[in-house]
Order: sequence, then structure tokens, then C-alpha cells
Amino acid sequence: MSESHLRGFFWLFVAGATGGAFVLPMKFIRRWKWEHTWLVYSILSFFVMLPMVALLTVPKAWQVYQACSTHVLLIVILNGAGWGAGSVLFGLGVDALGMALGFSMMTGIYTALGTLVPLVVLTPDLLWTQNGLFIIAGNFVTIVGVVFCAVAGDVRNRDVPQTNTPTQLGIHFSFPIALTICILAGVFSAMLNFAFAFGSPMIDAARQFGYTKDDGATVLWLLAIVAGGILNVGYCFYLFQRNNNWSMLWRRTAPWDWFHATMMAVLWTVSLFVYGWGANDLGRLGPALGWSLWNAILIITTFVCGWLTHEWKGSPRNAVRLLLGGIVLLLVATVLLGVGGAGA
Repeated sequence: MSESHLRGFFWLFVAGATGGAFVLPMKFIRRWKWEHTWLVYSILSFFVMLPMVALLTVPKAWQVYQACSTHVLLIVILNGAGWGAGSVLFGLGVDALGMALGFSMMTGIYTALGTLVPLVVLTPDLLWTQNGLFIIAGNFVTIVGVVFCAVAGDVRNRDVPQTNTPTQLGIHFSFPIALTICILAGVFSAMLNFAFAFGSPMIDAARQFGYTKDDGATVLWLLAIVAGGILNVGYCFYLFQRNNNWSMLWRRTAPWDWFHATMMAVLWTVSLFVYGWGANDLGRLGPALGWSLWNAILIITTFVCGWLTHEWKGSPRNAVRLLLGGIVLLLVATVLLGVGGAGA
């Protein structure tokens, strides 16, 4: 195994750990509603931290965009906007079903799609090889794992209808609606990897200006994330107008909520950049192999966080067993996806 691959695996581990923990501070928000937390997180991560890093590392980003075709720009922007819709739904899904169930389900779905679609489009010749069959098997196991988690949640909710911690939106979604939100969030969230995989000519354009592949990824992330960030902030503004609760942002009791939302932004931004580094170090299969390995660590991290914060306290044993079975299946799926990608 080359030094580049080892470095890539290390960065993907860091990316998975930070990305998996990024919603953990949300559980400690006490005064704010969901829209307050998500607005501060979105503005800081999408419109402050990301542009600052881009400005420092790629000061001629605008020239890179000018060097790209309209087709490439639209691919990155539209997939970024799709990811933005998924991001909003992702926040709602975590709020509705918690970290152990909601995050794991959504991660499993977008891991499968984010791995399979780039392979089908970019390397169709690999689909019916041994490695391609690993990819197909990984997607099938992912679906089964999601079903296990869904059944576990249904069993839990029949015995424990109220969650231990009230949702920030103040809405107790029915389980079918919460499940639908999580499925849609998984599908749309996969579009972030589509922007990375199919927007690779933008990274090549950045290298023509003397930048590294990692710098090129920064240029790509900036365009995609800002496009998606507009939807995140817009939805928060809609909720503010509907609920008329702007003033809660500035109450004396809000400093700790500001801190926790800021930590969410820091963890998410670190995870995004480090994922790009790791995927670039894995070479041609970075978007597929890197995506699956990143999300394997995400699933482990979120499961541990959800379990340690007692999300499933008081749940019946059969619900816990189903959840654990689903998590194991999702982990097996990510391994299958990774093996398929590694050998391709």
C-alpha cells in the first residue's frame, strides 16, 4: 500500500469522526429552536468558514470558475443545491429520530447512492466484474440495514412514544413521516458526492493555475456548498417568519447555544475539507472508495454518540437488538462497498 493511500485512509478516519460527531452539540441546545441552531450553523460553516479557507488557499478561485465550462458549473451548482435540500431534511431527520437511528439510516442511504452512481457513470465497465458485484451487494445490504433500523424505530415508538429529549422543532412527527424525511434526506445528501465526482474538471482547471488537487477541491466545495447553503438559510428564515421568534437568538441565556452551534460548524467544515484530502489521496476511485470509508466511520461515530447520550434508554430489548442488527448490516455494507472500490 502506497504512502498516498495510507495518508488518504488517515484523513478519511478523521473526516468520519468529525463528521459523525457534528450533530452531537445539537443535543445540548437548551433555549433555541431548531431554526436558530441550523441558521447559525449554516451561516458559519457555509458562508464564513468555507469562504475564509478558500480565500486564504485559492485567492484566484474566480479565475478557476471562468476557466470551467457552463456544463461543469451547472453540475456543481445543481448538485450542491440538491445537497442543500438534503441537508435541511437531514437536520429534521436527526431532530425527529435521533442520532442512533436517524443519522445511521440517512448515512446508509447516501453512502450507497454516493458510491454506486459515480461508479455506474464514470466506470461502467467495472459494474459486472467481481468488484462491481461487491458494490451491488453493498447497496443491497445497505437497504436491508435501513429496513432493520426502521423496524427498530417503529418497535421503540410503540413502547416509548415520547423521546427522552423533546425535539427542537417542537413537533413530534409520526414515525412514517419521520421515516420519509430520513429517506429523502439520504437521497438528496448523496448529491454532494455527485458534485465532487462529476465536477472533477473544476479540480483540473485549478491545477492549470498552479494549485494542488486539494486546493481544487476547495474551489469546488465553495461553489457547491454556497448553492446548497442558500436553501438551508432560506428555510430557517421561513421558520423565523412563521414562528416569530427572532429574539431568542439574542437572549442572555443563549451564549451556550451559540457555542454549541459554532462547534457544529467547526466539526462539519473540518470533515468536509479532510474528506476531500482523503479522497484525492486515493486517486481515481477516491469518490467511490473514499465516500464509503468516510461514511463507515460516520456510522460508528454517530451510533456511539447516540448510545452514550441515552437515546434508546428504556427501549424494549427486541428494538435494541433490531437496531444493533441494522447498524451491523450498514457497517458490513460499507465494507463491501469499500472492498469493491479498492479492487476496481
